[in-house]
Amino acid sequence: MAQQHNQQQIQKLNYVFNYLRNNYVDDVDLEPLVDSAIEATLNQLDPHSSYISRDEMSRMLSSMDGEFTGIGITYAILRDSVVITHVMDASPAKRCGLKKNDRIVAVDGRHIVGCSRDTIQNLLRGQRGSNVSLTIARRAQDGYSELSIKRDDIPTKSIGAAYMIGNIAYVDVDSFLGRDVTAEFREVAREFRDAEGVIIDLRGNMGGLLTSAVQFSELFLRRGDRIVSTVGRRQNDVYEASRDGLFSDMPLVILVDEATASASEIVTGALQDHDRAVVVGRRTYGKGLVQRVIKLFDETGIRITIAHYITPSGRDIQRPYSMGDKEGYIEDRERYNHPDSIDYGALPRYTTLHNHRTVYGGGGITPDVYVPATQSPSSPFIRTLIAENVVTEVVVEYFDRNSIDEFMAHYPTLQDYVDGFVLDDDIIEYMMCAVCRHNNDAEEDEEGIAEAVRIVIAQIAEDVYGAGAYHFVYGRYADAALAEAVSIIEDVDAMSRLLGIDVRF
Repeated sequence: MAQQHNQQQIQKLNYVFNYLRNNYVDDVDLEPLVDSAIEATLNQLDPHSSYISRDEMSRMLSSMDGEFTGIGITYAILRDSVVITHVMDASPAKRCGLKKNDRIVAVDGRHIVGCSRDTIQNLLRGQRGSNVSLTIARRAQDGYSELSIKRDDIPTKSIGAAYMIGNIAYVDVDSFLGRDVTAEFREVAREFRDAEGVIIDLRGNMGGLLTSAVQFSELFLRRGDRIVSTVGRRQNDVYEASRDGLFSDMPLVILVDEATASASEIVTGALQDHDRAVVVGRRTYGKGLVQRVIKLFDETGIRITIAHYITPSGRDIQRPYSMGDKEGYIEDRERYNHPDSIDYGALPRYTTLHNHRTVYGGGGITPDVYVPATQSPSSPFIRTLIAENVVTEVVVEYFDRNSIDEFMAHYPTLQDYVDGFVLDDDIIEYMMCAVCRHNNDAEEDEEGIAEAVRIVIAQIAEDVYGAGAYHFVYGRYADAALAEAVSIIEDVDAMSRLLGIDVRF
C-alpha cells in the first residue's frame, strides 16, 4: 500500500511539471524550478542529504582525486589588492617566475581589484593545459609585467604537518578526501622510524572517503580487526583490517575536537574501540551518515544518506537529529560539544573490545582525556591582531622590505629559520602601529606584543615553507592538547592506565 502511495506522489510531481511546460501562460525554464524542488525535498530529510550544483560537483570530484587544476599559488586580499602569499614548488606559477608578495592586478585582462575571493579563484582555475594571462605589479620594479601561465594539475596534500617532538612523531592529517592519505603517511613515517610514539592530529579534519579512512586505520590494527560497519536499508557492510598494520604496536594518541567528523571519526572510533589509541581533546562532531553521491545527467548531483556508520563496539557515530530541521541541527552543535552539557550518566555505555574499558555512545566520539579549547585571547592587542588580519598585513610588509631570494639564502630550511630568525624592530613597530590603527584602545602591553611577534614569525614560516610550518614554529609550544598528548606518551604508566594494558612494547 505504501509503495503504491509513493508511486502516486511521483506521478503527481511529473504531472505538475508537464502541465506547466505545456499550458502555463508564459515560457518557463523548468531547470531552476526542478532544482528548487529537489533542494526543498532533500531539506526535509536528514541534515546531510543535499543537492549539489555543477560547480560544487566539479570541486568535489577534484578534491576526491587529490588535486585541482590551477597555477599553484595561495593569496591574500589586503585593501582590495590580491597579494601572493605562497608559490608552490614545481608549480606553473613557480616555473613562470611568480614570487611571494607579487600583486595580481588583472586576470586575462580583467581587473580584479575589489573582486571577491570566489570570483578570483574561478578566474585563476580552468582546464588543464589552458593558458591564463596575469598582470603583475612588483614593488621592486616600475610598471606592470604580463605573464602567460599554462594551468596544470596541482596535487593537494592530506598531511598538513609532520615533525618530531623529541622522540615522539607528530602528524597532522588535514582530511581523508584524497585517495593517497595512507601513502602520504607511509612516506612521512620514514622520517620517524625510531619514534617512541605517534600523535595523530585529526582536529579540524571534517572527513572524506570511507576507503581512505579504512586503509588509514589498517596501519595501526591487526588483521581481522573490525574498523567500521554500515547499517542501512540496503547498505549493510563490515570493513575489517586486511593485514597487520606497520604501526600496530606503536604507542598512539589521537587529537580530536568538535570539527573532527565523518571519516576521521571512523578512524578515531576504531582505534579507541580496539584500545589502540588514547583519544585526547573534545567530543567530535558526530557525523556518522553514509552518503552516496549520484551524478545527474546535467553535471549536478544529489547527496543521499543510505546508512549509518557503526564503530566496532557498536556505537552509532551520528548524533541525534530531527528530519527536516537543519537549522536546529546546526544550532544544537555548540551545546552538543560543550563538556558541561554532557550528561555522561544519560549516555549509552559500551565497552572496548580488548580491555573492556567504558566508552560512550550517543553520537560522536568522546575523548578519553578531555582538554578544553584554548580561551580566546584576553589581550585587546592580540584580539585586534587576529580579528583585523593584521598578521597577514605585517608579513606582506616584511617581504615588501626584504627580498624573498635573500631570505631563502639565509634560511634555506625551516630548521635554519627556527634556529636563526629574529623579527626586525622596524617591523615590530609597524605591527604595533597597524594594530592601533584598527583599534585605538588596544594597549601595547609587553606580553601581548611578545605573543604577537611569535604569531607573525610563525606565519612567515607558513607562507614561505608551506603547510604545517606555522604549527611547527608556534603551535607545538602553545597547544595544550598537544602538550597533554606528549606527556601521555612519555609517561608509560599513564598510557597503560588509560588503555587498561601494559604498553611497554
